[in-house]
Amino acid sequence: MLASSLTGRPAAPETSGACEVALRALGQALEAHDSEMKGHTDRVTELARWMAEALAWSPSQRQALRWGAYLHDVGKIEIPDTVLYKPGPLDASEWAVMRSHVEGGVQFAAALGFVPETTLRVIADHHERWDGQGYPAGKAGCQISLAGRVLALCDVYDALISDRPYKKAWTPQEALAEIGAQAGRQFLY
Repeated sequence: MLASSLTGRPAAPETSGACEVALRALGQALEAHDSEMKGHTDRVTELARWMAEALAWSPSQRQALRWGAYLHDVGKIEIPDTVLYKPGPLDASEWAVMRSHVEGGVQFAAALGFVPETTLRVIADHHERWDGQGYPAGKAGCQISLAGRVLALCDVYDALISDRPYKKAWTPQEALAEIGAQAGRQFLY
């Protein structure tokens, strides 16, 4: 396991609640200076929680997905504001910088020492695509963790229905239609 190899053991049950609060706070810290991202962490986490319940996941699977939702964008702490909040399209070098947030997020989360391997996979896989055209590893199909695929759906849906510096919010119906249109490309078909 990635996380337990750092500490030799997973987080003790009695510390799990404190870990949950701390990880949510880390996710929200990223939003603190960006009004357009306000609430993204909680919305994505709630969508992920709902999806995990619908899939009848175990409590440990649900926790790992929730923690991944809290931390999926934590690597953006390292991204310069000029790239993160650019109102127009990113050029090739800016995209390379933006894509680095995934690996930075995995490193940050692993350094905490108690984050489960499944959570690290969620962070690592949330920008991979079913067709292999995602990042950072270009994974395709079932190479992408199931938890990472679930989080990607939640993240994309929230991004589509939210105002961003580069676009206006879509309606929920438009967002669902786009997700359906991406079946077999970005998402499982």
